[in-house]
Amino acid sequence: MGNITKLTFICISYLASFNVNAESDSPRIIKLSPEKITQHNVDLPLNQFKSLEILAAKNVSSGQVPRPYQFTGNNQASLFGVDLNNNGIRDDYERMLLKSYQRSEYVAMGILAAERWDKLLRLLQSQESIKTPYQALELFNDTIAINQCYYSLQQIDKTLISPVLSYFNNDQLLEAKYQAELLLLDIIGSKQTSFTFHQEPCERFAEFAKKAKTTKFAAL
Repeated sequence: MGNITKLTFICISYLASFNVNAESDSPRIIKLSPEKITQHNVDLPLNQFKSLEILAAKNVSSGQVPRPYQFTGNNQASLFGVDLNNNGIRDDYERMLLKSYQRSEYVAMGILAAERWDKLLRLLQSQESIKTPYQALELFNDTIAINQCYYSLQQIDKTLISPVLSYFNNDQLLEAKYQAELLLLDIIGSKQTSFTFHQEPCERFAEFAKKAKTTKFAAL
C-alpha cells in the first residue's frame, strides 16, 4: 500500500513538473491594445483611387486653390462665394478641406457633400432641377444621410469634424439652408409621410461618387 502511495505521488509530481516545463517552453502571447482609430485608418465609403479621380476632375490640390487674400470683391454676397480657380467649389471651403483632412477620401467626401448642398441652395434661384416630389425627397434624404454618415464616423474617429458648418459658415448661408429646406418640404408635399431614411447613410457617398464626373487615370 505504501509503495502504491509513493508511486502515485511520484506520477503526480512528474505530471506537474511536465506541465510547468511545457508552459515555460511555449511561446508567450503578448496581447497588444487595438490600434487607435484615426482619420488615417478608419474605413470609409470611398477608396483612395476613386477619391483621387474625383480630386483630379475637380482640380483640387493645395497647389491650385487660390490664396485667402485673392478676393475679387464682386461675388462676396453670393451664396456660392468666391471660386477664383473655377472648379465649382467655394475657395474658402476648398481650403478648409485641404487643411483639415489628410486623407484624400475625406476631401472627396467633402466635395461630394458640397455638391448636394449647392443643389439645395440653387433651389432659391431656380427650381428647374427639382420639379417632382420624388426628386425633392431624394435630395432631402441625401442631406440627412450626409449628416448621419459624418456622425457615425465621428463615433469611431474622435478627431473628425463634419464639414457642414464650414460650408454653411455664416448667418446668410444658414438662413438660406433653412429656406431651401422649407421649399423642399413644400415640393414634397403629401409625400412627407413616405420618408424612409437610408439604413447605411455612408453608402450614399459611394452612390454620389458613381454619378460624379471623374478623371480616369491610366494604369501604371
